Amino acid sequence: MTLIEYLRKEKGLSQVQLSRELNINPSAIAQLENEYRKSWPKLREQLSHFFGVEEGVLFNVDGWPKKININIPKIPLKR
Repeated sequence: MTLIEYLRKEKGLSQVQLSRELNINPSAIAQLENEYRKSWPKLREQLSHFFGVEEGVLFNVDGWPKKININIPKIPLKR
């Protein structure tokens, strides 16, 4: 999971809602979160401003979104 996806979900926003806040195409958010593309400078600036963090917190030097590891508890399956 990328930190962008985590922060978006923490704010209770869908990809479409976030894209509307930033006035960009929703597919740009989906592509970033799924690591299909790296970000362009203006989008890095917009996202860092929106989430209130430095660009380096969200993105690697080359523009790819940073990943985080979230430990999701195992849920026992019914048999």
